[in-house]
Amino acid sequence: MKGVHDIFDPHCTVIVLIDLGDVILNIKDDHCHSSKPEKILIRTFKQAVQARGINESTPIPQIFDEEVARIDLSTLSITALPSQREIS
Repeated sequence: MKGVHDIFDPHCTVIVLIDLGDVILNIKDDHCHSSKPEKILIRTFKQAVQARGINESTPIPQIFDEEVARIDLSTLSITALPSQREIS
């Protein structure tokens, strides 16, 4: 099932189709604003934790900690990351 991603800028006409796992399927049109790097990092982080949680037998808290260690926190505040509970 497909959904439409939230648009953060009311003047932006882009349509982003995502699946229920919040994975981008298709992008139509162009953004009229710059993307927010922290939102891209958070989405990538969540997808990495979820994929590893499905494919590995490693405990989720350990996966979470390992993925946090991989993120460049100079561009993203740790407080912006979702909690382990929000990802599950």
